[in-house]
Amino acid sequence: MFDLKSFFDGMSKPLLRDVHARAYGKKGLLNNALIQSEVLTYFSDRDRVAKLFAHMEPWQKRCLNLVYHSASRGLTYNELRLTVPVAKNKELRTFLLQMCREFLLWRSQASGVAVYHGFTDFAHSFEIELQGAPESSKPYQEYGSLLAWHICLVLSLAKRGELRVNTNGTLNRRSYQMCIDAFTASGKVSAKASENELTLIFSFLTQREWLEQENSFLYPSEAAYEFLRTSGFRLHQYVLTWWLEVRFRNDALHLKRLLRCVAEPRCVCDAAYLFWVMDPSCRILESNRHLAWEYLPRPMRELWLIGLLKFQFESGKVSAIAVSEVGREWMASSVLPQNEGQVSMLPNFDLVVSASMSPQLLFTVACLAKVKNDEAFLCFNFEKETYIAGLKSDIPESDMEQLIAWIKPPENVLSTFREWNASFYGAKVRTVRLLKIDDLKILGELTRFPQFMECVEEYIPGYGFVLDQKKEPAALNILESFGYCPFADRSAKKRDHAPTDEWRKEFAIAWPAEGNVDYELKDDVDEATVQSALDSTKYGSVYQKLDSFDLVKVLRYAKLTGTYLAAKVKDPAKRADKVRELVFTVHALHLAKAPLNVEIQEKGAEAGMPLQLSFIQEIKVMQKIA
Repeated sequence: MFDLKSFFDGMSKPLLRDVHARAYGKKGLLNNALIQSEVLTYFSDRDRVAKLFAHMEPWQKRCLNLVYHSASRGLTYNELRLTVPVAKNKELRTFLLQMCREFLLWRSQASGVAVYHGFTDFAHSFEIELQGAPESSKPYQEYGSLLAWHICLVLSLAKRGELRVNTNGTLNRRSYQMCIDAFTASGKVSAKASENELTLIFSFLTQREWLEQENSFLYPSEAAYEFLRTSGFRLHQYVLTWWLEVRFRNDALHLKRLLRCVAEPRCVCDAAYLFWVMDPSCRILESNRHLAWEYLPRPMRELWLIGLLKFQFESGKVSAIAVSEVGREWMASSVLPQNEGQVSMLPNFDLVVSASMSPQLLFTVACLAKVKNDEAFLCFNFEKETYIAGLKSDIPESDMEQLIAWIKPPENVLSTFREWNASFYGAKVRTVRLLKIDDLKILGELTRFPQFMECVEEYIPGYGFVLDQKKEPAALNILESFGYCPFADRSAKKRDHAPTDEWRKEFAIAWPAEGNVDYELKDDVDEATVQSALDSTKYGSVYQKLDSFDLVKVLRYAKLTGTYLAAKVKDPAKRADKVRELVFTVHALHLAKAPLNVEIQEKGAEAGMPLQLSFIQEIKVMQKIA
C-alpha cells in the first residue's frame, strides 16, 4: 500500500497541477514544491475523508472497508461486484473511479485489469458497524494440535506404503478415502472440512518436498525424517510459516490486523467479510445469520484448522468466530505456544497420548499401532501384526529404543515389545557394499589407517571391508592415495519428488497481478468489466450447464471462430465413471440424426475424435490458450 506522499511523488508534474487546480482552483504560476505540499495537505485531511464517508450508501462504505482490509493484495472490479446489491452493479465502476479521483483509493493496471488499493494514511478510517453481537452462552470449538497430528498420520501411511497416486499426480480413490476417514475430528464439522484439511496437508507436504514418489507409491522423504528428528517440536509453527508465505505472501502484519478485528467474538457474516478479501470468489449471503462451512472464505477455514481461530456452531453451521488462545499468543510473540504433551502406556497395550506430543513420537507410534480415536487425547492400541508391519517399513532400531524411553511401558508390555523387536532386529538381511583388496600388504596397511577404518563397518580378514555407504566417497578418496581407482558406480533406486501441480491448482486462490500505478484515471471500461458482462451469457468463460439449443449455438460459434472450448464430459450411462475435462476445438457438427455428436480435436492431440452432445455436462469458452 502507498502513502499519499509517495503516491504524489510519483505523479507527473502536469497531472499534479491539474489535481491542485481541482482542489484550490487556478492560481497562476506556482512552485512545484508548493503545489505538492498543498495537494498533500488537502487530500490527507481526515475531516474531508470523514465527511465523504458519512454521506456514502452502505454498499459504498462496505466497498471501501473491504479494499482497505485487503492491504497489499487489492481487489478488482469483478471481486467487488460480488459485495454490492445486483441493482448497484452499474454504479460500482463509477463509484470506484470517483474514489480514485478523491484519492481515497488508487488503482493499478495489469493485463487490462484494474486493481484497487487503499492508502496507509487512511487505515482504520472506514470501519463499519457490526451486524450484531453473537450468542455469548454457547461454547466455541478449537482444532488445537490436530493438524500437526494428521500430518504425522499421513506420513505414517506413506511410510507403510499405503498411499498411491494416479498418473495425473492426485491420490487414488482408496488412499484419498483412507485419509478422509482418518480425519474424523474435522469430518464432524463438515465433510468438506476433511477435504479442505487433506488439500492443506498435501499442499504443504508436496511443496516442502516431504513426500517422494517411487512408481505409483508415495514415501516420506529424507527431509521429512530429518525435520521430525531434529525440529519436530516446531512442526505447527513450520506449517503456519509456510501457510503465511502462500496465502499472505509473508505479510504476517496483515494477518495480525485481521485477527485483531476478531479478538472479541463477532458474528460470522461480519468476520467472513474480513477474510473474504483474501478469497473473493463468492458472494457472502448477509441474510443468513449462520454460514455452512463451505460458504466460509478458505483462509478462515484454514485458520481454524491451524488453530488460530475458534468457531461457535449452531445446527451444524458456524454462527460466531473469535481468536483462540493460541492465536492470541501468536499475535503477541509471532511464535505458537508449545504445550507439554502427556503420554501414558497401559498394561492392556493401549497408549494414551496428547495430540500436542512430539511429532516424532506420534509418527513412530502411528506406524506401529492402530489409532482408536481422533481427539485431543489419542488412544493407540498395539497388536503384533500391525507392530511387525510397522517395523518392516524400515523403522531404525534406535528410533524404537527412543520410543520405549518416551512411553515407559509397564513390565509386561516392555517384555512383549522386546520380544517383537528381537524377532525383527535379531536377524538382518541387507545389501552391503564390499571392497576387495587383492594385495594383502595394502590390505594390512589400510587396517592400520584410522581415517580409512572410520569409513568401513567391518573388516573381513584376507578379503577386504564392508563399506559404510554414507562414507563411501571418503573411503574411495583415500584409496586413490594407495593407487587404486575402483569402478564404484551403482544403480540405486531413485525417487522423484511427489507431484505438486494438481495440489497447487486445488489449493490456489487468485491473487491479482502486480501492475503499474494508474495516475491518469481515464473513464475506460477495463477487460474485467467486459468479461463479466460476457460471462453472464452462454459464451462466458465460466462453466455452465446449457440446454441443447444453446449448446449447439456455442459449438457453432467455436467452429466458425476456431475458439477453444473446455467441457466437463461424462457418459451418463456409466454412473461409476468420473467426470473428465476436455479442452478442444470443433471441426464438424453432426446433427442430422441421433445420437447427435460433434467432431473435436483435443488440445495437443493430432487426430480428431467424435463426442456425443449428451456426454457434455458443462461447457465454457476459453479466453486464452498458452
